[in-house]
Amino acid sequence: MALTATATHSVREDILNALRIPRALVLERSFDRPNLKYEVIVKTKEALKQLGQLLMARFRNECGILYCLSKSECVEVSNFLNEKCKIKTVYYHAGLAARQRVAVQKKWHNGEVHIVCATIAFGMGIDKPDVVS
Repeated sequence: MALTATATHSVREDILNALRIPRALVLERSFDRPNLKYEVIVKTKEALKQLGQLLMARFRNECGILYCLSKSECVEVSNFLNEKCKIKTVYYHAGLAARQRVAVQKKWHNGEVHIVCATIAFGMGIDKPDVVS
């Protein structure tokens, strides 16, 4: 399996040839994701508390991904939301073992947790129809 969000048609052909699978099934999807919303909100000095309040007020029981800048921030945000806000979250970053990453994805996909606090290591190929933001 090969995943890319940016390859042109000729680059895709080069990839398939390099992998020696020139006639492989290629699935393409539009970038248009009407279920996703993007919004910029100014951060306060109590950003974690503000985030918890926002999630509880506007996204209660919704599925989503919170992108963080670092592995440690993923852990910090997830722990805060779990402990202080009682929001079911898990964290995901490149430092996790492969089986841990798979376990996180399964928990999120089956609805055991609602939010994944992640670095950019999480996202490519992720398609969950009930994600709203």
